[in-house]
Amino acid sequence: MDEFPRNDIEHALQAAASDPAARAEFFEKLLDSRIYVIGYIPNRPTNGNIAISAGDTLSLEHWTGENGQSYIPFFTSLEALQSAVDRKVGYLSFKGRELFDSTRGSQLVLNPGDAQCKAFRPDEVERLLDRGSGVADRSQVHEAKPPVEIGEPRDYPVALVEGMTRLLSRHAAVRRAYIALMKDSSSDQPFSLLLGLDLDGEIDLQAIGLGHVTAECAPKDLPVDVLVLADDEDGPSRYFREQAEPFYERSWGQRLKAFLVRS
Repeated sequence: MDEFPRNDIEHALQAAASDPAARAEFFEKLLDSRIYVIGYIPNRPTNGNIAISAGDTLSLEHWTGENGQSYIPFFTSLEALQSAVDRKVGYLSFKGRELFDSTRGSQLVLNPGDAQCKAFRPDEVERLLDRGSGVADRSQVHEAKPPVEIGEPRDYPVALVEGMTRLLSRHAAVRRAYIALMKDSSSDQPFSLLLGLDLDGEIDLQAIGLGHVTAECAPKDLPVDVLVLADDEDGPSRYFREQAEPFYERSWGQRLKAFLVRS
């Protein structure tokens, strides 16, 4: 058997297993990569790449986990599938998005029994199909309009900052990033962390993986708000631009590389 990882999706899975900043890229690749499942479509060829058509009935093998729950196993490569079974089986291969869409409501497990495995609950699958991320996002884009108290966190969120630095360095549109502790002075809401992003291009903040990093790296007792800095903002934007030091700043080298790639 070949050594793991064997292909792009397995490289992405390996990276995502240890780094929350790499998980958005893994989920994106998973949706668009070919995966392998044990099963067949009646009256259709097996053991090959297929396209699922409207009205097709998938007959997929279900396994039972240690907790007694049934799940559909699927695999990142034919080699991973073959190493997980000790008998001859029929298999189908199609895009991950097709599998998730065709098995809504089911529990799935990627590469069961392997060191690099991942379970997908039905709610995770719905989020993945809806917005490309299986995680429940703890962060939210924040306008920060009301009066706020803002300053440097007393307990600096090192893990969050390190995770965000790895994530944001993947996106050329992010010029600088800041972190602060904030409280809305007009309400009884508790303190939250405010991530300030200075951008010079378009970026889908919900899609790049902020939720993966905040879910694993942010302090559990602090919500995380996200603010895109505005030039005419008198509140938090001005604080970040005039008083705070960025924890991340894009280098000219990164900017030049991104420009050349886009060109």
